[in-house]
Amino acid sequence: MLGELSDEKAEELFNLMEDDEKADVAELMHFDHDTAGGLMTTEFVVFPKNLTVGETIARLREMAETPNMIYYLYVVEEEGSWKLCGLISLRSLILADPTRTLADAMRSEFRFAHPTDSAEDVAQTISEYNLLALPVVDEEGDIAGIVTVDDAMEIILPKNLQRRLPRLFG
Repeated sequence: MLGELSDEKAEELFNLMEDDEKADVAELMHFDHDTAGGLMTTEFVVFPKNLTVGETIARLREMAETPNMIYYLYVVEEEGSWKLCGLISLRSLILADPTRTLADAMRSEFRFAHPTDSAEDVAQTISEYNLLALPVVDEEGDIAGIVTVDDAMEIILPKNLQRRLPRLFG
């Protein structure tokens, strides 16, 4: 975590990053590390709700870069929007009728966090509801990032236990 590095070392590492990586990190740097905003990643996939399941799968195949772990796809109001209106697991997407729209196939009721929520609360929600990831949604209802289960477990599990367990994910 950047918060544990000296300022000089953090700046040195930041300067070595590619421009798109720098943009992601800069976006996250203004959040405290013990909040949902500080814990979240900006590696997630959004699709507009009017796309069909088949179109969504085709777009996923065409994407040059997808996050390593796609647990859920996040459904937004329209193309170019970040307004989160639902989500669908990758498994549900694959099993759904390809002619259905995402709006029909998605879950419109879901748990989410606010960027300023405590990291402990976020980890607790992920654990309590057995989630693989939790979207982080800002005041406007826009998705800002996601907190994954492996990041949440680092908050919940005591440090000495983490060292003894093999990495569960990734």
